[in-house]
Amino acid sequence: MYNSQKAIYFTGAICFVITFFGFLNFFPDKVLYPDRGEDYCIIFYKNRFWWISEKGFLLHTASIDDIVKQAFITDVNVNSLIVDADDVNIIQRIEDVLKNPYIAEIKLSNKSAILLKGVVLYFNEWDDLIRHSSKLEKLLKTMEPRTEYFLSSSGLVYKIRGGGGEEK
Repeated sequence: MYNSQKAIYFTGAICFVITFFGFLNFFPDKVLYPDRGEDYCIIFYKNRFWWISEKGFLLHTASIDDIVKQAFITDVNVNSLIVDADDVNIIQRIEDVLKNPYIAEIKLSNKSAILLKGVVLYFNEWDDLIRHSSKLEKLLKTMEPRTEYFLSSSGLVYKIRGGGGEEK
């Protein structure tokens, strides 16, 4: 036998849940995350590109247009949807480098930058990349595609491996 009273309670409960979660999604930034901040830079985490705030909070996924406009950062340590404080300090130091149009990716773990043409540029200190990032346009003209180079602290670039003409 059909119990109409239970059906009315069940339907009311479903409507309440939908309304409640709909209200939370209507003002998510003001209700759930009051101090997240604005889009700062893009990281690659768990097979997705994420915008993070200046404080290191994961904000939302980045679009393809965003990824093309600036370099993204890989090998970032994230705990509880917040980037590790040491990584945030490095990201803040290299903020201007991320806007360089010749850099596509920065790898924090092995201190390297992936440039256009698939060139990998290694360096010892972050200051070396910061100091010599303005020379990348000129250097990239002479660099071979898919080749690895090392950037010294004096700004000299040494070819490590790769490029054309080598035997496989």
